[in-house]
Amino acid sequence: TEDTLRAADVAFLQQPVSYLKDNPAEFIYAESQSFDAVRIDAIALEFDDAFNLNTALFGLKLQKKHGDAIRAYLKENVASKLGSSSAAFSGQEGLWELNIALDCLAGYRDDLTFEEIYTLLYTFIFNLIVAAES
Repeated sequence: TEDTLRAADVAFLQQPVSYLKDNPAEFIYAESQSFDAVRIDAIALEFDDAFNLNTALFGLKLQKKHGDAIRAYLKENVASKLGSSSAAFSGQEGLWELNIALDCLAGYRDDLTFEEIYTLLYTFIFNLIVAAES
């Protein structure tokens, strides 16, 4: 089941992302009004023990016609590794369901804080949108 263990305060953002690997049964779900600018509602971060990777999962509000551009951007900007990324369009939701391995992004380090991880992802998603729409 997915039960809320606790609501974290702003201080939690200073925890290192290694928290995910140290607590593999947990995942972090974050919502922010700032995410609206990059067309997502929320980001879930978790440790994928099958691939031994920290991952980010989110829905991206872009039209289906941008699929080739999205996949090309992922191929160019996510290091190739088993389980590094996936993108699937959900017709029911009208958005792209993306799964990105944080470990495979340029600038990623295990000692980054959650705040730094969200900044890294925000930049990544912004650049993805720009690439897809140009």
